[in-house]
Amino acid sequence: MSSTMHMSNPRRRILSAALALAAAAAGCGGAGNSQPPLPLGENNATAVAAEALVTLGQNFSVRLPSGVTGAAAALRALGPGMVQRLTAAATGPQGADGTMTVPCELGGTETIAIAGATATLTFDHCATDASTTLNGTYRFTGQPSSTSQSTLSVSFNLTITQGALSFAESGGYTVVIETAQSPSDSTDEEVSADSISISLSIGGKPRDQVTLSSVDIAISRQLTSAGQQVEHFAYDIDSSWLKGHVSVMTTQDLKQVFDLIMPHQFPFAGQILISGANHTRLQITILGDETFTPPAGQGQIEIQVDPGTGSFGAPIWTSWSALSGMITTGA
Repeated sequence: MSSTMHMSNPRRRILSAALALAAAAAGCGGAGNSQPPLPLGENNATAVAAEALVTLGQNFSVRLPSGVTGAAAALRALGPGMVQRLTAAATGPQGADGTMTVPCELGGTETIAIAGATATLTFDHCATDASTTLNGTYRFTGQPSSTSQSTLSVSFNLTITQGALSFAESGGYTVVIETAQSPSDSTDEEVSADSISISLSIGGKPRDQVTLSSVDIAISRQLTSAGQQVEHFAYDIDSSWLKGHVSVMTTQDLKQVFDLIMPHQFPFAGQILISGANHTRLQITILGDETFTPPAGQGQIEIQVDPGTGSFGAPIWTSWSALSGMITTGA
């Protein structure tokens, strides 16, 4: 690509926002990380819940270029019309093809290349704040099929370092977006992938390698300043930290406050079923998000164990901060 792209800063921000989609889906995995079925019980219930809910990306708010917040929240953070503009950027006039390299906020560079319907972002020691650095590439191809529906094919190979945490993420996925026609409508997004991988290191020491496979995530979001997001999903996890394989699915839709002014990091309602070896199961019921103060003796999250009998036992109470701490400290 020999031409020089003259791209406005808003357009650069739109393309940078696409990187959020990769972090949203890149919660787990490594194709070579096959693990045996994991028996579930009270001894590993909270660790499995942390891997299933937090590692997917609910916790790691990595600040990406142009102020995009990463992880699962990033997919939800795309504002009204953002997906339409992303697709328009990727499928713009041929005259817009070319490359542009811009400095990141605190050092390093971000290079944007557009060729027809494909946009590629390359990060070279791109420092977005005092503790966060990105290296690697992210590529997406827009395939608009109608005025309201678009498809993005995505591939990525990224290393994101935030303080002592380092995430090496790779894989690909497809997202189909039904874009709202008015602010009172909702935007629906369907993410699917065969395999996505991430390895987590803390202080330079390997912490976890996870495979997220057979991914199907559906998100419906109201496009208002303080709306609600509804999500259901199914996926399999192979975790080196847990030394096992589990299957995860929602049995009641997760609901999360979608507020552009005061974002909420976690869902406030929903139920998840995790299946392990020997017919063992975990049932996770979400009673509130990180802003919820539970009654004395309870928690923001209830976990119940079925040891293989077909019945769930007494509640195990926990919180979002406790689950997050297990991932980042290895407790």
